[in-house]
Amino acid sequence: MSARISLFIAFSLFFLNASKAQISYSVLQVGGNLGFANEGYKGAFSGFTGHFIFGKNFQERAYLGLGIGNEIFKGDYRTNDPHAADQLTMKYDYSVFPIFVDGRLPFGEVGQGDSKIGVLANAGYAPAIGQRYDKGFLFKGGFFYLWDNPRGVDFTASLMYGYQQLTKNFYQKDFQHQHIALSVGIMLK
Repeated sequence: MSARISLFIAFSLFFLNASKAQISYSVLQVGGNLGFANEGYKGAFSGFTGHFIFGKNFQERAYLGLGIGNEIFKGDYRTNDPHAADQLTMKYDYSVFPIFVDGRLPFGEVGQGDSKIGVLANAGYAPAIGQRYDKGFLFKGGFFYLWDNPRGVDFTASLMYGYQQLTKNFYQKDFQHQHIALSVGIMLK
């Protein structure tokens, strides 16, 4: 596990040096996932998330960063193949540790210019860092709202569609899990 952490730190430093910029924004956010589809299976997983994102603010026109987090997925599932010999309902209760690229692109202002709305996308991979952690690729895309507080901390909220590959299950086939993610947090810039 220490090798993976060292690799993550080295990748982060490389990413920041390659952009020839210092960190100019960071986001701390928490939220929830509401699962709605799990291709090939009956049942979907819901849970909670927490992310830390840091990166470069390109003059309030775009944000590009690197994020890490922890997400918990829980729920019941069973195969939707009526010919499968084993029709047991199984429990899924694992976390993921996503490492992802975060991109935000504001496209409009709300009110007197204190608030912005825009699109965002996250893409990355969640390595299996422990017994209770699953692994797989991930993608999230959707909309964000940013209240640009001129006197202090900025507040942000996002609503996204999420896709998460999950590999630990009774049937030994990858889940193609889909969910709606809602997050709130603070942005420092």
